[in-house]
Amino acid sequence: METAENRAFFNQYREADETWLERLRRELNEAQFSFATSDAEVILGLAGPGSGKTCALVYRAAHLIKCGVPPQQILLLTFTNKAAEEMKERLGRLLASLPEGLWAGTFHSIGARILRRHAELFRRRSNFTILDEDDSSSLFKQAVAALSHVLDEEERRLFLKRGLLGRIISRARNSEMSIREVIEEEYSFALDYIPVVEELARLYEQKKEESNAFDFDDLLLRWLELFQEHPAIREEYRQRFAHVLVDEFQDTNIVQARLVDQFAGAASLCAVGDDAQSIYAFRYAHVGNILSFPEKYPHAQVIRMEQNYRSTPEIVALANASIAFNRVQLPKKLFSKNPPGEKPVVVGARNAREEALYVLDRIQALCRGGLSLSDIAVLYRSSYLSTELELALVRQGVPYRTYGGVKFLQKSHIKDVLAYLKVLHNPADAEAWRRLVLLHPGLGPATFERLWSALRESGNPLGAAISGKYAPARGKEGWASLCRALAELHAHADAGGGEGVDSLIKLILDCSYGQILRRNYPDQYEERMRGIERLAENASRYGSLGAFLESLALDDSLFEGDSEEEAAGSGSDCLTLSTIHSAKGKEWEAVFVIGLNEGSFPSRRSEDQDLAEERRLFYVAVTRAKRHLYLSTYWESSRGYDLLAGGPSLFLKELPRECFTPVLAEEAVWGF
Repeated sequence: METAENRAFFNQYREADETWLERLRRELNEAQFSFATSDAEVILGLAGPGSGKTCALVYRAAHLIKCGVPPQQILLLTFTNKAAEEMKERLGRLLASLPEGLWAGTFHSIGARILRRHAELFRRRSNFTILDEDDSSSLFKQAVAALSHVLDEEERRLFLKRGLLGRIISRARNSEMSIREVIEEEYSFALDYIPVVEELARLYEQKKEESNAFDFDDLLLRWLELFQEHPAIREEYRQRFAHVLVDEFQDTNIVQARLVDQFAGAASLCAVGDDAQSIYAFRYAHVGNILSFPEKYPHAQVIRMEQNYRSTPEIVALANASIAFNRVQLPKKLFSKNPPGEKPVVVGARNAREEALYVLDRIQALCRGGLSLSDIAVLYRSSYLSTELELALVRQGVPYRTYGGVKFLQKSHIKDVLAYLKVLHNPADAEAWRRLVLLHPGLGPATFERLWSALRESGNPLGAAISGKYAPARGKEGWASLCRALAELHAHADAGGGEGVDSLIKLILDCSYGQILRRNYPDQYEERMRGIERLAENASRYGSLGAFLESLALDDSLFEGDSEEEAAGSGSDCLTLSTIHSAKGKEWEAVFVIGLNEGSFPSRRSEDQDLAEERRLFYVAVTRAKRHLYLSTYWESSRGYDLLAGGPSLFLKELPRECFTPVLAEEAVWGF
């Protein structure tokens, strides 16, 4: 749509500083330059792995600002806070300083920012809590308990088992399907319970409202609802943002794509992504969003960024050969100008133990050849595939860290500390209160319900607790201890004094939680204390309690890892073991992909769509490697008494023989 603002932008573009354009031509390849400087109203950048996508997106934002677009008119949407921060840091370096007013963040963080401005329209206050998975699960349990009169014990277990209720409701909300449609399509065993699930969904929404809380899905769904039901507010943001830039568009779900559509016609839309790297269907990512983009926007300029700066030509050739078998895709062909290297190696082993010994042998050889352990990663489709390798690494004393396991923020002692902070920030947060009350001796679920009923009815739960007016018949000492701690925290927060959120965490330990921690975890006290200290260290970077809590709720990848010491990033030289999903966006000099057996990877072949995503997952795995790539399979299953393991993966059988070097593992590890 041609507007005065767009005409002004194009005029400024034509008058852009020639020195700046010369710099762009020098630092970007032809495709990146075209992407960064395009004046098309809608742009789709198809960016293969290792093609400098982030670089191109940052240069485009810089170019817009260089051409006179006010930073506050730019909205940059990403999928992790880490990516948003990295882009802002790069942009600051490129322009000598980070321009003020730029909106850059994840879809969810931008949604939270907008909803805090309009919370009253959803019967919330601006200090609403963002529920994590455990908080939502607890609310679901309460909803099920509220219907105990119509559900027997077996039925209650059915809905609570492995988060079934949450998955059904979240699936319906994120796919724009009704609960009935989701159950009929994916959970046919629950057909008789459709009315019950619908009622449970209603109770869940009610409990969120009572707690002044939104869950993760709400941050997108309510944002979309806000724009659709309040045209004046939608128009306010359409007028505000003249340029909307979207990273990793292949990972968007249906709701996120709808949100981007809200800006069409008013703003310049620029999406960048790669359909060949769409691997998050289990998180409701919809590859059709990027595949249909040129059809939805027929005048869009499609720019292919195909030069791979990461890998050797041999690794790129294997990746191209594999992904070519996906019939529905936006075609592109990676190429690499890096120096030639060795061909990828396809390893055949007798069983998982032999595969593990081969991998260990090659890792040690690579290290003797000059690589460090941190230059090497072992990737797998599912965590169980790493068992034999982990045993071998432990026996040999090889240090390693894993990704894809329990996250730091899900550990009980960290959630305890955060519950104190949540109550302080949002006194209506029933789940935070529940966690704190149940921490103290003599206070059980029934006592909590009676206490919470009285506190909520007071209209000021925190003030009522601190006043000492309410006291349970049992557990008085524990309740008094909690109230004293909350009183000190409240007084400290009110006093301010320039101290940050980290001082609140230290006060929580001093008031009472230090003793609780020692009592509950006598053998792990020191380790868990180090984790809390690390939490406080991170908290010191934030100017407000609300900002800190929101950052944790929206991007807990800040604290990934299986132990506090590993997650702290001590800098020690460690081998990486990771699921492929957790490895996306990373790279290593050498990569091993293990367990490439039919039935394991691909994990299922019931539908073409499933197989296409599994092949994209394989494509992501192999393109993590810079110089060395090893793909291994085995034909005997140790779990099945030496029965066949399913044979080599289809993805190995599809590869042209000239793409790899075959090796039998027993020849390399004989005598181990």
